[in-house]
Amino acid sequence: MLFTLFAPAANVNAASKRTKALTAYQKKLKKLDSKIYKFALVYLDKDSIPELLITPDFSVHAVAGEVYTYTGGKLKQLKYAGSDYGRLIYSKKKSVVSNSAWINGYGAVSTFYRFNKKGKGTKLKKFEEAYLPKTLYKINGKKVSKKKFNSEYKKMVKKYPLKEIWPSVTFNLTTNNINNLVKNYKSFIITGKKF
Repeated sequence: MLFTLFAPAANVNAASKRTKALTAYQKKLKKLDSKIYKFALVYLDKDSIPELLITPDFSVHAVAGEVYTYTGGKLKQLKYAGSDYGRLIYSKKKSVVSNSAWINGYGAVSTFYRFNKKGKGTKLKKFEEAYLPKTLYKINGKKVSKKKFNSEYKKMVKKYPLKEIWPSVTFNLTTNNINNLVKNYKSFIITGKKF
């Protein structure tokens, strides 16, 4: 009986926090140049408040997407959350991202980070594949065999199934989209495709 009396209050509180976050996201988006940026909402963690993803309008190797969360009444950018080409590679509702990049003349780097409720990131594991002058595999800076590298990477991806969001599938930064963000926030949520 007590649960029924207090459950609606909890739902109202969550909705109020979500509305405050979405309003803060609106203010952030209004300051951006619509010729350069696009946006979407994603669920990086398990709460009912989506995170704000800001991507470049076009896919460029050296430009990373940005992810913002709403914590303590303020917007906070999640450092290291974006990947090259303006992508977001993340594990839905697990608070984990994979900051991945192809480094020309070197190889590929993928670093997994977990974020807490306050937006602080902790590095979980860093995977590096170097191709020049010879093929080399590293985990957290330590040389490993290709077999060990692949095995450890598969374990991470099994524990944190990855999704990928490219700028091409995010939303244009129009006045109409920004104005509808709070009222119709669900229509701006993107989960991405399997990475």
